[in-house]
Amino acid sequence: MQKSRVFELFDTFSKKEIRHLKKFIASPFFNQRAHVIALFHYLVRCKFQQKIGPTPEKAFEYLFPKQIFDDHKLRLSMSLLHKVFEKYLIWQEVNKEEIRSKIKLARAFRELNLSRHFLKTIAELKNMQTNQAHHNADFYQNQYELFLEEYLFHSEQSRMGDLNLQQVQENLDNAYITSKLRQSCFLLSHQNIYKKQYDFGMLPQMLAYVEQHSLLDKPAISVYYYCYHTLVEPNEYKHFEKFKTLIFKYQSHFPKGEIRDLFLLATNYCIRLMNQGEKRFAKEGLSIYKEGLKNEALLLNGVLSHFTYRNIVAKAIVSKDFDWAEGFIHNYKAYLAEKYRQSTFSFNLAWLEYERKNYDKALQLLNKANFTDLLLNLSAKTIAMKIYYELEAFDLLYAHLEAMKKFITRKDIIAYHKKNYLNTIKFTKKILDLPITNRAIKKQLSKEIESTAAVAEKNWLLACLK
Repeated sequence: MQKSRVFELFDTFSKKEIRHLKKFIASPFFNQRAHVIALFHYLVRCKFQQKIGPTPEKAFEYLFPKQIFDDHKLRLSMSLLHKVFEKYLIWQEVNKEEIRSKIKLARAFRELNLSRHFLKTIAELKNMQTNQAHHNADFYQNQYELFLEEYLFHSEQSRMGDLNLQQVQENLDNAYITSKLRQSCFLLSHQNIYKKQYDFGMLPQMLAYVEQHSLLDKPAISVYYYCYHTLVEPNEYKHFEKFKTLIFKYQSHFPKGEIRDLFLLATNYCIRLMNQGEKRFAKEGLSIYKEGLKNEALLLNGVLSHFTYRNIVAKAIVSKDFDWAEGFIHNYKAYLAEKYRQSTFSFNLAWLEYERKNYDKALQLLNKANFTDLLLNLSAKTIAMKIYYELEAFDLLYAHLEAMKKFITRKDIIAYHKKNYLNTIKFTKKILDLPITNRAIKKQLSKEIESTAAVAEKNWLLACLK
């Protein structure tokens, strides 16, 4: 029963939502079946009082006392409860955004031909839009629908002089252009990472239209316009500088989730340039991350992604901002999801101590941690490998490399990562076996490493040969 759709959905609800659902399910408008209410109360009791998983037999006994177990009857109750949950989610979504709900209300009043009600609602909507902080695609979409309702009302009243078709058209254009540019930025970002080609449709004509009609004075359009050019022309740094300036200046124009996406698009660009050897972009990326932490845009429901956490530490390390990195590692540990918290914290602190050349501290942290994530485990083993080399503990290093190789061949790892790490092990062994004074062989090995595409620690290996 715990694997059923109804329990899977129920298990996502917060205590506050459970309280709302109690009233929702008890309302005859949404549900008139007592056994559906009983099933809900049984699930609540299992989760919050008894703290045990529900079972079909116990559930049926709770719903239908003294009756013989009937799997079909129980499944019908579960299906009906799931439908009530779906209605609740729809109700929740409809009422989540007051402006969207008001637009629907205005439409209802117009269709009922209630002029006074309609005009009062439209006046309230205009006031709400005027005071709206966010001026993104949703803002323009709401403006479009507001003015469209007003146009339809006046046209139905035969008031031809009051028609506001220009406002309808302009807001429709602004909503579409902003949405199209935003989606194009996501497509480009995905294309750059996964080397997948997308058809961008009428985007070239739309970009020309934006430039010809001076639409860059609208923050939402200009932000995504320069984001697009940053991604499509990465070596034209002026685009990135403009994009970064705009997202810092106009971050209040976007809801938290959207500004988070913009910040991550900017930092991913910095990572891309760093990987191409432009180390100065570590500081650029770090400044964006710091701003994202300051305004809490990088948090999703109060949680900081362990990938973002690691990327922040990486940029701080490359920027040699070690003290700030240490403070960040400790201060934001609590913001990590619990399942990743300890391993992510230990790894990043160990990485920092390695960079500070505090090798004993780093090894202690690595040895104590339980790295269940395969790639994090491999990264931890790689740091240990580098520490053994730096300490000239070559016997330990040989044993470590053999154990690491067995671990990689035994585990189900993506082929690309497997190749990366196996090549790193191979070249580390070759470096250990090199005649110390033979420069020609060193030079030849350097060329071999440089010409091999898949090597996890290429820069470190080349540095070992200098």
